[in-house]
Amino acid sequence: MSAYSLLDLSQVPVPDIIETLDFEVIFKDLKQQLININTQHAQVLNLESEPLTQVLQTFAYRELLLRAQLNDVTRANMLASATGHDLEAIGARYNVKRLVKGPFELTGGSENEPASETPQGLIQESDTNFRRRIQMAFNGLNTAGSEGSYIFHGLSSDPQVLDIDVTSPEPCEIVMTILSTLSEQNPSGIPNDILLANVRAYFGLSSDGSGVKKTYSLEEAKRLHKIRPLGDRLTIKAVDVQEYQVEAVLWVLPGVGKDEILIKAKQSIHRYAQNRHKLGKKISLSGLYSALHQEGIEQVQLTLPTNDIEVAHDQVAFCTHYTVTAEELHE
Repeated sequence: MSAYSLLDLSQVPVPDIIETLDFEVIFKDLKQQLININTQHAQVLNLESEPLTQVLQTFAYRELLLRAQLNDVTRANMLASATGHDLEAIGARYNVKRLVKGPFELTGGSENEPASETPQGLIQESDTNFRRRIQMAFNGLNTAGSEGSYIFHGLSSDPQVLDIDVTSPEPCEIVMTILSTLSEQNPSGIPNDILLANVRAYFGLSSDGSGVKKTYSLEEAKRLHKIRPLGDRLTIKAVDVQEYQVEAVLWVLPGVGKDEILIKAKQSIHRYAQNRHKLGKKISLSGLYSALHQEGIEQVQLTLPTNDIEVAHDQVAFCTHYTVTAEELHE
């Protein structure tokens, strides 16, 4: 998605209505209010054992819980922070439904959150992907063939679609590249034939992508009328993967816990690789150094890769393996 981008909700400031809560501050305010009513209570309230003090502490704790609940209610009504059914309620405002897919067909419609499986064996769209589609809801109203419109409807086709790139190499020709959600069976994100067939069917194409379907049901015809402009020639293909490996040595001073630092560095490099596992996101040496250089590390020696991993708009960078070791630096 080189030309089309969304507002990063994680960078939206926390609303002023959400309070920072402190029990001691609330308790102090209540004590002062009671003393203002009757100054004789001041000496009593200085004793923790006094029943009046304990009652006031109970009131303060109850107020803390109520104000915390108001904070939670506020977060539940914000797209950036709502989860679960709260997020589904927000989606309903924009006529966007969470995608749920059965073993054979689509029944409705984390940085990389995989689709989850419900107790009934259904594949359910993750909060992260659902939140993104809600954010793009107004793009779905555009049937003129904008990039955002194709991306929105592509994401709405199947809960296992993680990312999409859309380009138009020639007038009326549209190429859509699909990146699948990640799993133990599919760590690279290359979509399988079933997923590609589902996305193609959503756009009215044959399962192999060779052309449009010969016949449509009335429901399919109504849906296609809303999501595709007349005259477009749509091609849906799998993502091209650029594989890379990371090899690094972390130099630490004597006395520093190597094992703990090594664990944190490996977790950090894993997060970096996961966050960059999106279409068109290159892997930079500066990003790798930043991920590896944890507190307590004196120097990072990066052996692989030797250069930035450049990634085209329809490609994804995939770390096949990383080897990180720690050594003591003797001065």
